[in-house]
Amino acid sequence: MPELSLVTQYMSMNNLSTLFNPTVIAEWIAFLAALRFLPRRVGVWRLFVLLLLATILVETGGWYSTYIWKKTTNQWIFNILMLVSNAFWIWIFRFAEPMHKAGRPLRVLFTAFVCFGLANLLFFQGFWVYNSYTDIFGDLLVAVVCCYFFYASLQEELFRDFLRYEYFWLANGLLFSSLGSMVLYIFIDYLYAFKRHTQINVYGYINYGLNIILYGSFVIAFICRNRNTRSSPG
Repeated sequence: MPELSLVTQYMSMNNLSTLFNPTVIAEWIAFLAALRFLPRRVGVWRLFVLLLLATILVETGGWYSTYIWKKTTNQWIFNILMLVSNAFWIWIFRFAEPMHKAGRPLRVLFTAFVCFGLANLLFFQGFWVYNSYTDIFGDLLVAVVCCYFFYASLQEELFRDFLRYEYFWLANGLLFSSLGSMVLYIFIDYLYAFKRHTQINVYGYINYGLNIILYGSFVIAFICRNRNTRSSPG
C-alpha cells in the first residue's frame, strides 16, 4: 500500500483526535472498570457493562458516519441511546435501599419519561434532529431522582457510610451531569456566540468536565459495588 501523503496523515490524525476526546476516553475507562469490577454477582449493576459498551459503539458509529461516510445527519442513533440511558438511570435507583419506599413514584417518572421520549422521537422533533426536549426532560427527572435519593438517605435510621456506598457515587455523578447539562442548554446560544468571536470552546470544556466527573463517579461506584457485594453475607 502506498504511503499516505502528509495532508492525508494530518487529516487522519485530526479525525482520530475528534474520536478520542476526553469524553470518549472517560467512557472507555468506565467501561474497562465495569468489566473489571462488575462480575455477574453484582446483580443489575452488570447492565452497566452493556450500557457503556453501547455508548462507546454509538460514539464510534457517529464519528464514523460523520468523518468517513460524510453523513450530515447521525442524530437518530444518539436519540435512541439518550432514551435508553436516561430511562436506565431512573430505573436502577429502585434497587437502592433508601428508595425501596419510592417504587411507585419511580415507576411514574420512568413511564412519563419513556412516553415523552417516544412521542418526541416519533411525532415531534423526530429521528433526524437531536431530541433536545427529551434530553432536558430526562436531565430534570434524573436530577429529581438523585435529590430524592439524598433526602431518603438522610431519613434512614441506620448509619450508612456514604463514601463506600455505590448509589451515593452514582447519584453524585448523575446529579452533576444532569444539572450541568441543563445549564449548558440554557446558555448554549451564548456559548456558541462566544466561541465564534473568541475561538474558545467554553461549551466543549464544560461538557468534557461534566462527563469526566460522571464517568469518574461511575468508576468509584463500580469499585464500591464490587467490595460491598463481596463483603455481604451469602
